[in-house]
Amino acid sequence: MLKRIFIMLAVTLAFTIPSQAISIQELKSSPQFKVMYEVTPDGPNADEHTTWYLDTRSIEVLEYAPPMYKIKATVYNAYQSPRKQVIYSDSWIVSYDTRLSLASQVYHAKQAGASLTTVIDAAQTKAGMTGTEEPLGVFSFDGQSLPIQVNASTRAIVRTAPNTTRYDIADTLFYEAYHMHFEDVVVK
Repeated sequence: MLKRIFIMLAVTLAFTIPSQAISIQELKSSPQFKVMYEVTPDGPNADEHTTWYLDTRSIEVLEYAPPMYKIKATVYNAYQSPRKQVIYSDSWIVSYDTRLSLASQVYHAKQAGASLTTVIDAAQTKAGMTGTEEPLGVFSFDGQSLPIQVNASTRAIVRTAPNTTRYDIADTLFYEAYHMHFEDVVVK
C-alpha cells in the first residue's frame, strides 16, 4: 500500500513539475514571450544574431516599498552563429532605487542649482539598478538540454556601454510590471 502511494506521488510530481526546456520555435511563436532586445553586429563577417526574450508570465514583484522595488523574471537569450545555436535561460532579479532614476536626479539637481553637466556625470555611475542573473538552463534551438557552465552573478546595471543590453532588459522588466519607464519616476 505504501509503495503504491509513493508511485502515485512520483507520477503526479512528474506531470506537475514544469519543464524549463524551450525551443526557438516556442520563443518566436508564443505570445507569452516578448522580444526585448536584438543585436546583429555590423562587421563584414558578422553572421551572429542575439535576441533576448522576456517570459511575461514569469514576472513577479518581490518588493514594492517605494522608492525601492524588486522584480524577478525569466529571460531567454537566443544566440546564433554558423557554428553555434543556443538558448540561455536565466532568472533575473533586479533591484531598483527610484531616488537614482534620471528624472529624480535632474529634479534634485535643479533644486540644488547644479549644472546639467553635473547631473549627466552623476547619471553615468548612479543608475539605481542592481541585477542578479542566475542560470536556469541552456538549450539547443530544438529544445534539447545542454550543460550549464556559468554561476550566478550580481552587478550594478549602468546606462552606458557596454551594459546597454542589461540596462534595456532591466527597464523592460520595470515597464512590464508598472507600465512606466524607470527613468521617468521622480522621487521628490
